[in-house]
Amino acid sequence: MAEALILVLLTKIASILGSSALKATSTQLGKEASILFDVENSMKEIESEFDVMQAFISQVDPNSTNNQIFESWLKHIRKIAFEVEDIIDEYAFLLRKMDSSESSLGKVFHVSKNLKTWYTISSHLRQVKARLQSLTMMKERYGIKIVSDDENSSSKNISHRYLSDSSYLTDDDATVGHKVQAQRLTECIDDECIDRTVISILGMGGSGKTTLASSIYRKQDIIKNFQCHVWISVSPNYQVEDLLRRIIKQLLGSSDENNTSNPRDMVNQIQSYLTNKRYLIVLDDIWDRDSWMLFDHAFTKNKLRSRVVITTRTEGVASLAQENNIVRLGILTLDESRELFYKKAFSNLSEATCPKSLIPWANKILEKCQGLPLAIVAIGSLLSCRDMEEQEWRSFYNQLNWQLTHNPELSWVSSVLNLSLNDLPAHLKNCFLYCGLFPEDFRIRRKWIMRLWIAEGFVEDRGAETTPEEVAEDYIKELTQRSLIQVVERNEFGRPKRFQVHDLVREITISISRKEKFALICNHPDVTNLGDAARRVAVHSGGQVFEPGSTSQQLRSFLLFDKHVSAPWIRTASSSFRLLRVLCLRYSLLEVVPEAVAGLFNLYYLDMSRTKVKKIPGSVAKLKNLQTLHLRFARVRSLPREVTTLTSLRHLSVSNDLFGTSIPGNICGLKCLQTLREVKASKDVVRNLGYLTQLRSLGITGVLTNYNEDLWTSIRKMTTLSKLAVATRDDNEVLNLEKLKPLRNLEKFYLTGKLADGAFAPICCGFQKLKLLSMRWSGIAQDPLSILSQMPNLVYLNLYCAYNGEILSFCSGWFPRLTHLYLGKLDHLKSMEIEDGAMKKLAYLELRELWNFRVIPEGFSYLSSLQHLYARNMPGDFVEGLQGNGQIFVQHVANIECV
Repeated sequence: MAEALILVLLTKIASILGSSALKATSTQLGKEASILFDVENSMKEIESEFDVMQAFISQVDPNSTNNQIFESWLKHIRKIAFEVEDIIDEYAFLLRKMDSSESSLGKVFHVSKNLKTWYTISSHLRQVKARLQSLTMMKERYGIKIVSDDENSSSKNISHRYLSDSSYLTDDDATVGHKVQAQRLTECIDDECIDRTVISILGMGGSGKTTLASSIYRKQDIIKNFQCHVWISVSPNYQVEDLLRRIIKQLLGSSDENNTSNPRDMVNQIQSYLTNKRYLIVLDDIWDRDSWMLFDHAFTKNKLRSRVVITTRTEGVASLAQENNIVRLGILTLDESRELFYKKAFSNLSEATCPKSLIPWANKILEKCQGLPLAIVAIGSLLSCRDMEEQEWRSFYNQLNWQLTHNPELSWVSSVLNLSLNDLPAHLKNCFLYCGLFPEDFRIRRKWIMRLWIAEGFVEDRGAETTPEEVAEDYIKELTQRSLIQVVERNEFGRPKRFQVHDLVREITISISRKEKFALICNHPDVTNLGDAARRVAVHSGGQVFEPGSTSQQLRSFLLFDKHVSAPWIRTASSSFRLLRVLCLRYSLLEVVPEAVAGLFNLYYLDMSRTKVKKIPGSVAKLKNLQTLHLRFARVRSLPREVTTLTSLRHLSVSNDLFGTSIPGNICGLKCLQTLREVKASKDVVRNLGYLTQLRSLGITGVLTNYNEDLWTSIRKMTTLSKLAVATRDDNEVLNLEKLKPLRNLEKFYLTGKLADGAFAPICCGFQKLKLLSMRWSGIAQDPLSILSQMPNLVYLNLYCAYNGEILSFCSGWFPRLTHLYLGKLDHLKSMEIEDGAMKKLAYLELRELWNFRVIPEGFSYLSSLQHLYARNMPGDFVEGLQGNGQIFVQHVANIECV
């Protein structure tokens, strides 16, 4: 993955060469800046060398040459790339140090220590250039080259056929946990549709796609219905000509007709042969859609009920089939995993049952496998040959991580999973390795990881019209579509909110990270020091004995997950993080921001949320590169005035309560801000918010009545705003919505506070994209639903202490997309009138503390999509009605909870 490192390096070089700080410094120093020009020219030469080298590395197939030589050569390239990165970041560090100094640039530049550093940088760059040239000659000397497609295609395909076809999984294993999918696949193949149909089997590596397809392919009662059939295993680096040649060979055997090498001729030959035949073709493990146009032409659409089955790890490939012809394979449940594991691990026993003494260790192993059939079968088969002794199994489990990456009998598992990692484009490799820094089974928040990637410089620049956050969002989608990360939680709109990396895939990423010096995990007692120049460290446990050491100056990210390390340890550790870009101390025992933080001039991301920190020092103004300052659920009530000078800030998140955090000073300069939450309102703040036109998410609290006009005037200027939360200071203040104009991109709107005159202004028709509306303590006098129903895309509606009336009426056709409805503490509400055709998609209904709501509405019977009815602190009559006479109206609801 050296090309991924070089990609980031090239981005950094381009950034520093184009920086305004460099140009300003050079201009002010005049003739004394010759050393800076020398450094700049050296960087440009190195940039050119690495640019070509990255292209070269990406095209070399490590399987086509002496892999050890290539790996050794890459190791030296990686080492030099790290050195150049250190030089660049040191260079940037010095520039920003000069920029933040109160002394003149000339004086700072001529301080003996600084001057020596500048000359050292220049000298190092010259040495690096010489070593790069030496390595370029070395690759020629040892025969490292780009091999032609014809030379290496056969070796690639032989290797991959072994990985695809020589599976631990048998046809019998395919039925465990996948009976529904097997039945669905059979139905798709046997369907009466006369058109040629494409069927996709989608799942992560090792989920049993090949096994499922094979189990169907070998069934005579299915195969006999086709006049010809073909099975082709595809490699990630396939050659179309080779695949076509293999298809012809299976169709025609060794016939003399199979003598062409022209792709177009081969396509015509296949098409001609299949024209009048009903055929079944399986393309196993397809990686991209590039060649489908040729296959689509070759596999003639002859209206004879022919079928093409594709197995793939990639959503984009699976979408070649219509949605109803996509068979998705997930992970097995615990019971299914246990069934499959016992079948393999205890196959030598008379009843294939687990001895009582081994049950705890079997459960631990299954927990590690996380329902992945390939791992379950491979480990079970290996253990079947070992003694059925508790000590033997305990020892195996304790070494399981090592076994998965080093034991030849399990290497097939890592090889299959590794294929997905090796297929990643360069811009995604670092991003995915970074996911391995989080603890095992950790639910990684989507926005969190995106901002970390951006801070590290992993996200490519796609032009001024696209934000880094939007690019990072695409990265998340691509990793999901490649089945490398699994979404475990979605928000109310179905968007991914948190995801996980499968434990076994994570172990592979950790192994690669350690090998390539990308990162280390401190998980006592495994790792207690940085070793050889790790670039990133995540401390999971044992922080007290972890020693940063001298190499910590080369760190770019430090993530602390250990909640028990002392504040003095944190202060000591942070004092050595000279070139750090990411510092995450979330959940730590920190009470005071370490002084050393102000000297981290290259810092882009600072996270002290959920700590006991009460004060942010004014010295934070030195962090000119800071993009994210995360202080949610910390104890900071007021930020220093100097925060408003951090013009690179993109995300500023402070307290998460109704008190808010105040920002003294003028916020007009924070024009890059996309996130500002939860800021305390003041007259200056509400007036100046209008300058922050790039805001996507705004949370403002403590709003006074006389702030209304300025607040809504400012918010109208935020054309990209998608999330807005507004709260008043107390019950004596009101929100007047008359001056609020529709926000065309707003998707989430949280209103907390009394509305003027108890009225919701008729502005809803302009909020076409609004999906979530939460209104709390609004004090609305008249039924607001007729107005709210004008929001056609509303998915989530929460009315808490928001309405003073006795009846809520839902007319037919209203809220066509609403899936979640929350009604709470509506003290006067007695009934709901629901017409047939209202809220057709409502799946979740929560009723809370509605003390006068005693009768089950008959209209509940029209809510045919309702799956969950949650009644909390409801009157006894209502609860009894759910179990008595009113039961008839909710008999279609699968889940009813009363607490």
